[in-house]
Amino acid sequence: MLSLPRKLLILLERRERLKALILLALMVVTAFFEMAGVASIMPFLSVLSNPDIIHDNAWLSMAYEALGFTTNQGFLLALGAIAFFMITLGSILTVTTTWALQRFSSMRQFALSRRLMTDYLKRPYGFFLLRNSSDLAKNVLEESRQVIGGCLMPSLQLINRGLLTLALITFLLLIHPWVAIGLAAALAASYLLTYVLIRPLLNRIGADRVLANKQRFTAAGEAFAGVKEIKLLGRENVYLDRFSNPARRFARHQATSAILSQIPQYAIELMAYGTIILALLVMVGTETGSLAAAIPVIGAYALAGKKLIPAFHGIYAAFSTLRFTMPAVDNILSDLGDRKDSTSLPPRQRPPRLFPQHSLSITELTFYYPGADEPALNHVNFQIPANTTVAFIGRSGAGKSTLVDVILCLLKPDSGKIEIDGTAVTAQNIRNWQASIGYVPQHIFLADDTVSANIALGVPKNELDMQQVIQAAKIAELHDFVTNELPNGYDTIIGDRGVRLSGGQRQRIGIARALYRDPPVLVLDEATSALDNATESNIMGAVHNLSGKKTIIIIAHRLTTIKDCGRIYVLEHGRITAQGTWSELPDIHPEEQLH
Repeated sequence: MLSLPRKLLILLERRERLKALILLALMVVTAFFEMAGVASIMPFLSVLSNPDIIHDNAWLSMAYEALGFTTNQGFLLALGAIAFFMITLGSILTVTTTWALQRFSSMRQFALSRRLMTDYLKRPYGFFLLRNSSDLAKNVLEESRQVIGGCLMPSLQLINRGLLTLALITFLLLIHPWVAIGLAAALAASYLLTYVLIRPLLNRIGADRVLANKQRFTAAGEAFAGVKEIKLLGRENVYLDRFSNPARRFARHQATSAILSQIPQYAIELMAYGTIILALLVMVGTETGSLAAAIPVIGAYALAGKKLIPAFHGIYAAFSTLRFTMPAVDNILSDLGDRKDSTSLPPRQRPPRLFPQHSLSITELTFYYPGADEPALNHVNFQIPANTTVAFIGRSGAGKSTLVDVILCLLKPDSGKIEIDGTAVTAQNIRNWQASIGYVPQHIFLADDTVSANIALGVPKNELDMQQVIQAAKIAELHDFVTNELPNGYDTIIGDRGVRLSGGQRQRIGIARALYRDPPVLVLDEATSALDNATESNIMGAVHNLSGKKTIIIIAHRLTTIKDCGRIYVLEHGRITAQGTWSELPDIHPEEQLH
């Protein structure tokens, strides 16, 4: 179990730690001047209550003569001005420190969410097969805010209030030690007892808040992703309940945490002020001389008490918030940082391509999904000559899509290798290989953006090549639809996940996207399954026209699309059981369903 300081160090990067040290120095300076402001009131009150003390007190007499004062009234005004200046300076520094704390925390929220997003994007594709996307989005957008607001900010406030409390208690010890000890002990004991009593509850609701937050994000994500089926089945209320129950728990826990950190304030304030009044009465009763002699001490204690009570409450509130937030911190820390299977982010400029000019070879390829007893791919071997078209067929679960994911280097095989012209694909050149591939999945991802932006996915608008967009759209049988039927042509916004397009139109955008970069390798994973027969025939004709210019790998849904492939591989239970041309595989019939 990591300690809180260790957790904070992990949350902060090296440059941020330096800024935190600067902030700590500002807190120390602020605490000193807050203490000096309280101390500065004592000479003023001493002279105000007994002007003769100017000549009786050695320090006051020395200051009076050194500064050239001739009247007690002038000296009193000067002491008042100094006290006012010191208190004002302390207040200005307090405001400055508060602003610096808030800004530091807000920027750390941005930094943590970006850092977490970066770490997720560096994880291999297999990581995302095991995690819920709503949970990841929740961590980046919501839990990162909770961690900074509920851990880093309270920790800084704890240090800030702690330094102020230490400075004021030290000063009070110097002027009246026993009263200071009694006052500090009473306040500390009150808040400590309250914290110990509510700590188990904070632990429990803090852990359940993390779970409820995950559940509400998952419920909302599933409801919006499956809204078509949900409406058709009339399940709106079911999904509303799935969202409402954890959302209600989340809100209740947030409110409970806030209440637990605030309610004790009023009862303890009453006791604290009573303690201060009792302490002042004790001082008056024990102070030698007249009441005038006690007034400076009373004034200092009153001003210090006014600052100490909020400081003690701030320390208590920070501890309470930290305890409530610890489960969220542990949740984020479990995902933060590189893992041994993390990859580096690609360069912003496209890397040089690595593509077959002679052959693409797969040797003894074996892959297990995490936790699986049987391999999804079992000692697969084949060689694809460059600039030829091959197809993989097989029933559902045969391993076709898994094989594609391994070829794309999205999944790392447990054994075996992929070679391009005899050069093994490794972690050092994966990006070069992937830069050579145009990929069309069965289910196309579409952003809520323009047609052109979706075809050139991820390309900055100022770098987008419209000629390439149009050329790719023409091959994908998309150009006429875009120019004749969409109101703004290639600048038409297609909606979230392309909801304003038909399944076939979405599929054609995916095909155009794969062709936009004019890749030397084209991989189609049941890419035409959503198209009508005529459109599929036209697109596959265009694809086969590229044979001889590109290396093309097709995962077949309809067997009629693979007749012209130079080689066909049959997959069963993760193994290649047959291979040959269409005519060499007489057992394959178009009517056979392989999906």
